[in-house]
Amino acid sequence: MSNPVFLVMPQWQGSPSSRAMQLADGARLLREDLPSAATREVAVPLEAGDAMGTPVARLSSLLSAREAAREALARADGPAIIVGGDCASSLPGLEAAAASGDGALAVLWFDAHPDLQHPSTSPSGAASGMTLRHALGDGSPDLASAHPIDTAALTLVGVRASDPEEGEEVDRLGISTIGPAIDLDGPEELAARIAGRLAELGAERVYVHIDLDVLDPSEFAAVHSPVPFGLTVAQLTAAVRAAVAALPLAGAAICEFAPADAELAADDLPTVLRVLAALTSGTAR
Repeated sequence: MSNPVFLVMPQWQGSPSSRAMQLADGARLLREDLPSAATREVAVPLEAGDAMGTPVARLSSLLSAREAAREALARADGPAIIVGGDCASSLPGLEAAAASGDGALAVLWFDAHPDLQHPSTSPSGAASGMTLRHALGDGSPDLASAHPIDTAALTLVGVRASDPEEGEEVDRLGISTIGPAIDLDGPEELAARIAGRLAELGAERVYVHIDLDVLDPSEFAAVHSPVPFGLTVAQLTAAVRAAVAALPLAGAAICEFAPADAELAADDLPTVLRVLAALTSGTAR
C-alpha cells in the first residue's frame, strides 16, 4: 500500500460536550508528533456555527469543515488518516473511500456508541451521534453521504452504549457486531474475529473508524464520554493490525482525543500514537 497521508482536522462542532474545544487541544498535540512531510491541516472554522433551521447543531461550521476536508482528500496521494476531531470528522473520509471505486469496501467501526441517532430524534442535535447514520445515506440531507457505505460490509466493534432507537436500527439493518469486550478473551481472539469477518466479506479494501471511547476508561481517559467495559489497548491495536494485514487501508479516522489537562495528555498521547502505528503497519505491503 502507498504511504498514508495524515489530515489533522480539529473539528469540535459535532460534539455534544460542553468541553468540546478540548478536541482542538488534542489535535494540536497529535500534530506535533506526526511526520511533517506527510501531514496536512484541514481548516475548521473557529466559530460554533448555527443549525441553519435544521435539527443539527452547528451545521454551518460542520459543512464548511467538510468542504475543506473534501479538498484535502482530493489532493491526498495515499490513504488518508483523519485525526483530531469529533466523530463527525470521519464522514468525509468514509465518503471518499466509498466513492473511489477501487474495489469492495469493508468498514470497521470501533466505537463505544453506534452513532446511529437520527437528527429528528437526537436528544442533543450533535452530529457526532449521527455519523454512521449519515455515512449510510440517511439523516439530514445536508450531511447524508452522496456515496453511502454498504450496510452488509459494516461491522460494529466494541459498541456497548446504544440508545433504544439505535439498537432498533442495528437490528433493522442487520448490522454485524463484534463484542462488547467482556465477551472477548483477549487480543488474539479479537484479531482472529476481525480477520475472519473481513475474509467472510470478500472485500478488497478496509476503512477503519476509531472513536477512542471504544477503549476502557481504566486504560484511556482522554475522551468526553467514557464507557466502562471497553477494549484494552492491546485488543484494539491487535485488531487494527489484523485488519490492515488482511486488506489494504482505504482510509481511517481516529476521533475524540480530548485531554482535559497536560498530565492526562502526557498519559494518553502515547496510546493514540500506538493506534496510529497499528493503522500504518500495512504500509510495507
